[in-house]
Amino acid sequence: MDATNKIKEYLNPYLHILILTVGALVSFAVVLIVVFEIFKGIRVFIWSRILKVDLISRYGEYVIVTGATDGIGIEFAKQFAQRGHSIVIFGRNANKLSAAKSLISRYLYPGKKIISIQADFNEIYDNNIYQKIENQLLEIKGKTGILVNNAGVFLKKPDLYLNLDEDEVFANVKVNIIAVLMMTRIVLPFMVSNRKGLIINVSSLAAFSVLPSFGVYGASKKFVEYFSKSIEYEYKRYNIDVQTLVPAYIITKMVGWSNHLNKPSVLYPSAEVYVKSAIATITRSNHTTGYWLHGLFYTLNSLFVPSWVYTLLTHRYNRYLNTSSKTL
Repeated sequence: MDATNKIKEYLNPYLHILILTVGALVSFAVVLIVVFEIFKGIRVFIWSRILKVDLISRYGEYVIVTGATDGIGIEFAKQFAQRGHSIVIFGRNANKLSAAKSLISRYLYPGKKIISIQADFNEIYDNNIYQKIENQLLEIKGKTGILVNNAGVFLKKPDLYLNLDEDEVFANVKVNIIAVLMMTRIVLPFMVSNRKGLIINVSSLAAFSVLPSFGVYGASKKFVEYFSKSIEYEYKRYNIDVQTLVPAYIITKMVGWSNHLNKPSVLYPSAEVYVKSAIATITRSNHTTGYWLHGLFYTLNSLFVPSWVYTLLTHRYNRYLNTSSKTL
């Protein structure tokens, strides 16, 4: 017993020093990470507003935007037009596509063009339709600069998997996944030939972690993230950039099912506010929420919230959204 006590007395000072050292190192690492994230946020969301990049010179004249008749899609088209780009817009409804083309035309610089292509990615089963899209885009092959894979579908409202309509499930696959793959497959060869280009793939913060009640949607957006990282690595030698946007909720028709989410706030920006912020992040980050407060939320959760806690909290929040949703 005396020997044991002597060993404890001998080790206690060293254990104390070890604990203090480990604690100091962990604290220093946390502070370092937080400081790094702060500077990263400043560079991505503040500095980018001050030092603007000439995107036409860097990538090319034409910007191709899918899902461009509503929400952030039409805002991307409009705001790129305001920067001097020519625009190609995709939409499924002929009347809405015509209205969007008319609106965006007002923002075009003299001599710039807008092309509209009607395509319903949810109804596309035949690869020949994508071949027709490629044929329509061949005329701008040498001027293609940016592809915005924005077209996407959401769920009618958060719900259990077996409560979803089968059409909802297939729509998430066809629009959120297949359309991204095929539009990239069409446009990427143009960029490889031009030795420059930018692909912006719109994912979602729903892909951040397991998201009960939004499992199908979240999984489809996680696919977009993985695919983006893969082609970024494969084609960076051709000076092609790939940016993944992972926004949280934005005030658009996609969240029209919710009374709560249709109330504008600093947390839920309008499409115009979001896109203005997102475009500024181009060349500053290849993976970003696109909006400063969404970025802060993402960073804090990444650093301090265990995934199981995040899943639990988001599941409860989605259940609240479900019970408070509009009658469909």
